[in-house]
Amino acid sequence: MQRTFHPAVSAALLAAAACAHAPARAPLPAVAWPEAPAAPRVRLVDLFPDPSSPGPGASGWQSVLDTVAGVEATERPQSWLARPFGVAVAPDGAFVVADPDRPSVVRVGPRGAEQLECRGRAWRAPMAVAFGPDGALWVADGGAGEVVRRAPDGRCTALGAGVLERPTGLVVEADRLFVVDPPRHQVVVLSPDGRVLARYGALGEGEGQLHFPTAIARAADGSLLVVDALNFRVVRFSPEGAWLGAFGVAGETRATLGRPKGIAVDGAGRIYVSDAQRDVVLVFGADGAFDTELCATGADPGSLVMPAGLAIGGGRLYVADSQNGRVQVFEILGGSP
Repeated sequence: MQRTFHPAVSAALLAAAACAHAPARAPLPAVAWPEAPAAPRVRLVDLFPDPSSPGPGASGWQSVLDTVAGVEATERPQSWLARPFGVAVAPDGAFVVADPDRPSVVRVGPRGAEQLECRGRAWRAPMAVAFGPDGALWVADGGAGEVVRRAPDGRCTALGAGVLERPTGLVVEADRLFVVDPPRHQVVVLSPDGRVLARYGALGEGEGQLHFPTAIARAADGSLLVVDALNFRVVRFSPEGAWLGAFGVAGETRATLGRPKGIAVDGAGRIYVSDAQRDVVLVFGADGAFDTELCATGADPGSLVMPAGLAIGGGRLYVADSQNGRVQVFEILGGSP
């Protein structure tokens, strides 16, 4: 049966929709790392989601329609993110977040946030996201044991079934995908049509070996940097799989790695590694020499709890602050390493 409304009710709904908007955002606190007296290297400039903003599907118009339809607020997600794990910066400056617990892939841009779906497919546990040279979005869906190429129109192509167990990181080139597969202690190299081109690594702690790698990034010199989590180090491979060395020291104090998780490289070649045990981001020079540490444990803006994926774009560092359920954005300030 079609539902009709009295003109006065319609006018009230229109007014409510016009007035329903997110409250003004409170200004972010002035947070910079490292703390004084050291010269600041990054400055907090944004948080997603904004704690004062509604969750997905709770816009002004949607709130009105939910009221009319009798939909309870508890039937909708209360926040965009549950446990953000991977993050990547899009060519247009937006960023995309992989959340295995929601599970969802969320795009955040100037016009707001949206959930990215795949036609005919549900996300199982998206762990990492990356953009290829053509601008296509790739998702490492750990729960499905696949990597998925998502076209702008939402059509998706999955690769790696039966080849990958639980991918958690990837680097995408025009003719190759480098995929980190932690349970198999390998980097798997795939062609764009899913053929296995190579496998790097095997369980162990020696040269050429890995123990539960979690993330991968391209270094300034073209080599591949792999977070070798349970060996508490970052390993460097050539694109062809040759061992080029490693850096990082296991420990629970400054300049050491307790549980390394994510990795990114900035325009100056500096290497950023998140540590999910110590709740910091360590910065290394392009040669792997320790430089400084950023952040500290906590729920306040600028602090972290179990940080995971990292991304860099437009002079900003994006941190998947997993257990705080948010992505924090820091401006990378000038200065030499």
